[in-house]
Amino acid sequence: MFVTQLFRPSQLAAAAVLALASVCAHAGPISFTIAGPGTTSATSSGGVSTLSYALNPAGFGTQTWQVQGIADAAGDYSFNWDYSGFHAYFSVTAFLNTSSGQTLVNAGPNNCCTTPSAGFNYTGSYTFTGLQAGDTFGFNLGGGNFDSNNQLNGTLTLTQTSQVPEPGTLALVGLTLAGLAAAGRRKKA
Repeated sequence: MFVTQLFRPSQLAAAAVLALASVCAHAGPISFTIAGPGTTSATSSGGVSTLSYALNPAGFGTQTWQVQGIADAAGDYSFNWDYSGFHAYFSVTAFLNTSSGQTLVNAGPNNCCTTPSAGFNYTGSYTFTGLQAGDTFGFNLGGGNFDSNNQLNGTLTLTQTSQVPEPGTLALVGLTLAGLAAAGRRKKA
């Protein structure tokens, strides 16, 4: 009753539309870019992004590539990830971290033929929480070797599994809908 005394039903309906629009503001799957040395490529389609790098010769040190996306709405963004590649055979390392510093893969240095040497494939999932619209987020990946076959090749495949609105947005929608229901009951009385 308190809510209906402050707002007319038409104002509540407009507020409900705005609140629902903010929940549904997620325009679609996130597209990612990749930057770093050598040749890179990025493709995105239907919530799946494939990001690749190739560097030959790689030099005898650690190389890093940055994968970035931009949040299109406030909320949590969840991804399944698959990181595979070939970093040669001797003293091979491979890593995958989130841009916020969470370590997902930290492998090596290993020699033939213990992973990541002679090829690797790691999988998992990760959720970026509490992002705001326009926030940049992503991953850092790469590795190194001390092999005469001095190359680094890798592919990170990201499959977006969800984008969940923040609890505050959901609470706003709930309050607005409750206010509309109360206004409707009051008008009928």
